[in-house]
Amino acid sequence: MILESTRRLLLEKILMAREMPQFSLFSMGEDSYFEGWQFTSNGSFYRLKIVLSEWYPDHLPNMYVTSPSVLRKYDGTILNSDGTSHAFHTLSNGPGGYLQICHFGPLNWDASKTCVGVATKGILWLEAYTRHLATGMTIAEILEGWKRGKPKKTLTTF
Repeated sequence: MILESTRRLLLEKILMAREMPQFSLFSMGEDSYFEGWQFTSNGSFYRLKIVLSEWYPDHLPNMYVTSPSVLRKYDGTILNSDGTSHAFHTLSNGPGGYLQICHFGPLNWDASKTCVGVATKGILWLEAYTRHLATGMTIAEILEGWKRGKPKKTLTTF
């Protein structure tokens, strides 16, 4: 079992290095996680952390925004205070009060998925968050609009 999990972790490290080089793997004993900075289209930058449990890849990893440690909404309230929210695709906060991003649901997760997919969903969430800050739309509305190819709500009207 240990050899199998070590091989999987090595595979994840290789895939992330190739597809998401901004993320690095950190391992301390049985604790392993990827962490990296992501710049968004509006010039902001965020630090994402993908924590792998001892049961990975059979159980989905947790993903947190670790910097900034507090995220505000369009109206100035604190997003971290919402906990689990469908409108913002968040789960209960993680260690240190870090905002936890919902990426794959437990029922949609299986061992064929990788940390590259998780990181991709995190980056999409960050882009939707920056769009939320500009428009006030919820992250769920933004992601649904992107999925359906709807025009984006603009800041100016012509």
